[in-house]
Amino acid sequence: MENRIKIGDFVKLTGSTLKTVLYYHKIGLLQEPERSPGGYRLYGPAELTRMQVIKHVKCLGLDLKRTKEILGDINNHKTLREVLQSLHAELLSEKKSLEERIGKIEDLLSEDTVPLDEDSFVSPSFQMIMEILGTDQIEKYARTCPELFDQHRKVYSILDDFQWGEDYRETFRALAEFFKAHPKEYQISLDYGMRLARLAQLSEDDPEVEALARESAEFIKSMPQLLEILGKQAGIKKPLASLYNGMVAKVVSPAQAKHGQLLQQYLASETDKAGDCEPPALLKDHKR
Repeated sequence: MENRIKIGDFVKLTGSTLKTVLYYHKIGLLQEPERSPGGYRLYGPAELTRMQVIKHVKCLGLDLKRTKEILGDINNHKTLREVLQSLHAELLSEKKSLEERIGKIEDLLSEDTVPLDEDSFVSPSFQMIMEILGTDQIEKYARTCPELFDQHRKVYSILDDFQWGEDYRETFRALAEFFKAHPKEYQISLDYGMRLARLAQLSEDDPEVEALARESAEFIKSMPQLLEILGKQAGIKKPLASLYNGMVAKVVSPAQAKHGQLLQQYLASETDKAGDCEPPALLKDHKR
C-alpha cells in the first residue's frame, strides 16, 4: 500500500483539518476509505481526487448541502447546471444589493456633512415605486408635486422602518403598477396631488379640505381596480395606530390629515373594514 497515507498525512496534504475530514465522512460527502489491518484509515488517489473536486466546487460559493447534491451524481450535468444557475441568480441579487448599499454610502459621502436622520435614506418601498414607475414618471411626480413627493417619501419610510402589523409592500407595488399602466389616471392623480399639497397652507376647517376629499373619493370609485387595491389593505390596529399618527403628524398638516379621514369616510361603503382598526394608511395621507 505504497500509495496510501494515514488520515494525519491526508489532512496535511489537502490543507484541511481532522475535524473537517471526519465531518465529510459523517455526512457522506467523502466516502470512508479502506482501512489497514490495524484499523487505520488509508487514503489514496481516489480520496485525493474527491477532495480536489470538493475544493473546486466550494470555491464557487456552494454550501456543503449543494456540494453534496452535485457530487452525489457527478455525471449528471443537468443537476450541476441547475445548481449553478440558482447560485448565479443569488449572486446577481447580492451584487445588486451591494451596489445599492455602495450607492447610498457614496450619496452620504458626497455631502459636506454625513447626516443620519430619517431624511438620509430612501425607503425600500419608495425605491420600489420609483423603479416601477420609471424615471420619466417619477421626474414628473417630483416636478409637479415636490412637497407631496417629499412627504410621501417620509411616510413610506415610517411604514418601512417599523413593524406596524401590516405589510404594505404589495399594495405599494400594485398601486405603482396600476399607475404605470394608466398614464392618464396617473396625471389626474398628480393634479389631485397638487391640490393636496396646497392643503398644508390651509386650516383643517377650510371648505377645500372636504371638497377635495369628495372629489378624490369619486375619482377612486370610478376605477374599480384602484378601489380594490386600496380596499384590500387593512389599517393599523390600536394602540399602534396612535403611535403611527404621532409619527405622521411630523410630516402631514392637520388639514391634510383631515382630508385623509374624510376620504376614508366617503369610501367607507366600498372599503369598510370591520374591527378595532384605524383607516388604511394608504387612504389617510398618500397619493390620490
